[in-house]
Amino acid sequence: MLVKNTGMFVGICMGLVASLIWGSWPVISKLAQTQNISSVEITILRFGISGLILLPVLFFHAVSWRTLCTKGIALAVGAGMPYVLLAMKGISLSSSAHFGIIAPSSMLVFSTLGSIYLLSERLTCQRLLGVLMIVVGVFVVGWHSFALMSHQVLMGDLMFIGCGALWAMFTLLGKYWKLNAWLATAMVSVISGTLCLPLYVLISEPLFVNMSIATFLAHGLFQGVLVAILALYSYSTSVSILGAAKGAVFAALVPPIAICLGVMILNEIVTWVELTGITCVFLGMVLALGLVVFPYKAGVGKENGSSELPG
Repeated sequence: MLVKNTGMFVGICMGLVASLIWGSWPVISKLAQTQNISSVEITILRFGISGLILLPVLFFHAVSWRTLCTKGIALAVGAGMPYVLLAMKGISLSSSAHFGIIAPSSMLVFSTLGSIYLLSERLTCQRLLGVLMIVVGVFVVGWHSFALMSHQVLMGDLMFIGCGALWAMFTLLGKYWKLNAWLATAMVSVISGTLCLPLYVLISEPLFVNMSIATFLAHGLFQGVLVAILALYSYSTSVSILGAAKGAVFAALVPPIAICLGVMILNEIVTWVELTGITCVFLGMVLALGLVVFPYKAGVGKENGSSELPG
C-alpha cells in the first residue's frame, strides 16, 4: 500500500510539474519580450539547446535520413519552429492569458476532430459536449476582443488558434505513426535546431548582443531544458504511473495556471468576460478528456488523451 501511495504521489507531482512548466511558458515568453528578447532568439534558445541534448536519442533509435526528412519535418512543422514563432508573434499582439486559454483548448478541439478521420475514433456525446463548450469559451474570449475593437488582440488570438491546429497536427501524426514520445520530441528539436543555423546567419539584426550572460542562461535553461525536455519527461512519467485518463487531468490545469501566473507576474487584467470564457474552456476540457463520466453508455472509442500540451 505504501509503495502504491508513493507511486501515485510521484505521478501527481510529475503531472503538476509538467502543467506548471507548460502553463508558465507564455508568461515567461511574454516577460522575455518585455526584456527586448526577440522571438527568433527565444526560438534559437529553445531548439538549439534541446536539439543538442536530444541528438543522441536519434542515434539510439537509429533514425534514418528518410524518416527525418519525411516524418521528422512534418512533426517539426507542428511543434517546432513554426509553432514557436507563431505563438511568440501572437503573444506580442495579445496576452499570455489568452494564449493559455485558446491554444490548449484549440489543440484539444482539432485533435478530437482529427482523431475521428485520421484515427477512426468515435465521438461520444460527452466528448462532443466538451468540444462545444470549449468552442463557446474560445468564442467568448475572441468576441470580447472584437467587441472592444482591439483588432491587434484579435489577430493574436487567431494566431493562437493556428498554434492549436499545429500542435494537434503534431499530436495526431505522432499517434498515427505510433512514435515514441521521446523520439518524436527529439526529431522536432533536432530538425528545428538545425534550421536555426541558417536563421541565425540570414537574420539581418544582430542576435544575443544585448543579452547578459545571466539572462541568456536563465532563458536558455527554461526554454531549452524545462519546456522542451523536463515537461515532456514529467508528463510521460505521470501518464505511465497514473494512466492516460488520470494523466489527462493535468492538461485541464494549463489554462488556469497560465492565467494566474499572467496576473501575478505580468500584472495582466482578466475581465469577467474572459473568466466566463476560461470557465467554459475548463469545464469543456474536463468533459472532453473524460475526467467526469456521465452514467450512460454512448459510443465507445479509443482514448484520446493528448500526449503533449502546447508550450
